[in-house]
Amino acid sequence: MQPHDMPDCTRSTWTESLVAPDEHLGVLVAAWPREGLERFRQDARWAGPTAGVLLDVSVEELRCQLRAELGLRTPVVTTGHQPEFFHAGVFAKTIAAAELAGAAHGDALFVCVDSDLPRTAVLAVPQVTSAGVRRVDVNIPGIDTSVPYEFQPAVPRGHWLQFFARVGALYEGYGQSLLGAFARGWLQKEQREVSYVKAMEAGWAASEAALGLHGVRPLPVSRLGCTPAFRVFAAHLLLHARRVAECYNAAQSAYRVRHRVRAAGRPVPPLRLTSEAVESPMWAVRAGETRRRVFVRWCGDELELVADSSPLVRLRRADLERSAWHRQPWPIERAGWQLRPRALTLSTFLRLLVGDLFIHGIGGARYDEMTEEFVRDFFGLSMSPLLCVSATLHLPLPHSRLRWADILAARRDSRDLRYNPQRHLSNIPHGLVAQRAELVRRSQELAAHDPQDRTGRRLLFAAIRRVNEQMLQTDPWAAAKYDERVRVLEEQWRLDRIALDREYFYALHAPEALEELSRRLRQRLGLEAGVPLS
Repeated sequence: MQPHDMPDCTRSTWTESLVAPDEHLGVLVAAWPREGLERFRQDARWAGPTAGVLLDVSVEELRCQLRAELGLRTPVVTTGHQPEFFHAGVFAKTIAAAELAGAAHGDALFVCVDSDLPRTAVLAVPQVTSAGVRRVDVNIPGIDTSVPYEFQPAVPRGHWLQFFARVGALYEGYGQSLLGAFARGWLQKEQREVSYVKAMEAGWAASEAALGLHGVRPLPVSRLGCTPAFRVFAAHLLLHARRVAECYNAAQSAYRVRHRVRAAGRPVPPLRLTSEAVESPMWAVRAGETRRRVFVRWCGDELELVADSSPLVRLRRADLERSAWHRQPWPIERAGWQLRPRALTLSTFLRLLVGDLFIHGIGGARYDEMTEEFVRDFFGLSMSPLLCVSATLHLPLPHSRLRWADILAARRDSRDLRYNPQRHLSNIPHGLVAQRAELVRRSQELAAHDPQDRTGRRLLFAAIRRVNEQMLQTDPWAAAKYDERVRVLEEQWRLDRIALDREYFYALHAPEALEELSRRLRQRLGLEAGVPLS
């Protein structure tokens, strides 16, 4: 089914329909609104809201200013992710952005969310052994999971050489993979120490160039947060902090009700409101400090920003309300502090002020249902169309064709052997078989005519179990053989899950596999080679 042929549905049912493909080279492409991709294919741009105003400047004007500052050609296709060693399903967003922007003669923008904390300090690498495939965790040099990516310390180049050598030694498909191109990009600058985010962006660019993907521009959130447009956006949220929190929490609560979410903090935690302070959906960050939540307190005509419980700065309302004031860094920036958007805030900013089409993965597309409700209620605006893109690629690792149904069948057989040995054993004496059949008949008769006689039924059940045990003694190894089959199948299933994991780093795949993924994505996006969008 083509993305623009999806049946009519509500936003919540569309959200729930987003599921990663199971099969190798399976592709997910889904647009919201339903005609969003078709509209982009026809117009190759999104007109954007024209009535919205942030402070004293229109959203339209602010969007034009930001695009000019970043040197972006319209239309702009935007996607992004944390600067991590992500899998091919995430890389599919980069491919889709490059293909759509190229066909429309616009720009593809990859927003590098360097304001987030690393989720892991290791890279999972599959290794083929005589016992099957195992997963080896290789330590990522210098990574600190308590520090945002943008503040990760530089690491000696030699540590990264050892890291890639270790990965290459473990993974037998290294020579046929894209990892060599990625590593050369990572290490291309002959520097003694390597900056993590810049090296990651260089690795991305090198692997994309090796696949013939050109023009995907990386933009770190740390760079975006220093633009006048973001300061205006942040000031608008801070000045209306209580209304922001009310709309944000209402959207979060409605999402949880619609999707029957019970886990705390899903899809995001609510913002805290008290009579004294209001939490804002932003982070305060500074090198050498932990990432902190931002709270707003009013002190007469001044707005005080508080990082958790530590006061940061007082800003005059009159200054915050003037867009011209935001052309220069805020006082907290001069002290090393920066404001960074949280997930929904970042999505709001990108879809309102940057892109004509935004490409999310499955997780982002789901939580953006809440974002859209928040933006509609607080700003009174609609956002640029959304495209959800993902994919599944399996590495060429040895695995069986075992199905989960095979394990369930083996478990049933093992259990049934204990309760109905006569079905599985061939050398049971006829007398035992007849004795058991008679006990079963009496049990059924008692259940039908005197179901309240629980004592009698328990005695019959105990008698049947004793006969079953006698039957099992005719082949003392049968139970062990059945249990061993279950154990072997479960172990094979565990090994297959390692081999068929879709989460392995995309550069471990062969270029040919990623090129085939590109071809399938172009087909699903309705892009014929060499035919530009109108």
